[in-house]
Amino acid sequence: MKHMDGKDFTMHWWEASGHICFYNARGEVSRLLIRQLQEEAVKVVCQHPSGIRLMPLAREVHNQHPEAPFASIPPVLRSLGRITFTNVISRPERGLFVPIRMGALQAAGPAVREEEFHLPLAEFIEGDVEELTAAVPMGSQSLSGPWRLPDIVGVYRRCAGDSFSWTPEVLAVEVRGTTEDILTAYGQAAAHQLFAAKTYLALPHTLSFSDRRELVARCQLHGLGLILFGPSPRDEYTALVPARRCPPAPDEAQRFSERLRAHDEEKFRILFG
Repeated sequence: MKHMDGKDFTMHWWEASGHICFYNARGEVSRLLIRQLQEEAVKVVCQHPSGIRLMPLAREVHNQHPEAPFASIPPVLRSLGRITFTNVISRPERGLFVPIRMGALQAAGPAVREEEFHLPLAEFIEGDVEELTAAVPMGSQSLSGPWRLPDIVGVYRRCAGDSFSWTPEVLAVEVRGTTEDILTAYGQAAAHQLFAAKTYLALPHTLSFSDRRELVARCQLHGLGLILFGPSPRDEYTALVPARRCPPAPDEAQRFSERLRAHDEEKFRILFG
């Protein structure tokens, strides 16, 4: 069936025998194999772990074949993840294409311990996200009772040579190596806001799209930052939601620093000088 997309004949296109057919600039009929376009789309989707929408995906594919009418691209991509390439692409919601990576991750080897992400995350937050004075991995340690230390503690404080002084601000990061109990992780991160001026929650990027959307909304509402990381400690880290500065309770911030000093004097000196 022919599709008429405008007065210019170069915009006309139709499907025939597994091809997209269209007129080129010389008025001649050109063909593109639909399977080839879909395979190129799969490559693009696999480059977006968080997923990509239909129109941005169509533009990426069209960049590879600018001679074809753009309107011919989206229709041949709509079957991805539903009829074709269902083992590679999932469609969690209409118009969204997400690569299926869980099988590849599980086959990659033994699971990495959560603690192995702490130092790279501390370096990422200290230098790339917040430009902190210092950030230190604390590990999964408790202070007293059910309350745990943040997995990473950072601080922004006055350094030698600064022309004026200010009260140090604490940054806390709660890290989880799996997405099995994100509600508990979210609650623990929110608890750190009692003494931290900024708080982040760090989770694997294998988080489902629906959970990711829910977390982004909740983090934006309550001022929490959200960081996603890859299966390896040296993979890419993405600050999906920036943390909002929320003034902590002064007495709780003071109590936290005193408890931290009693718990680990060396790390306290690194943070607070």
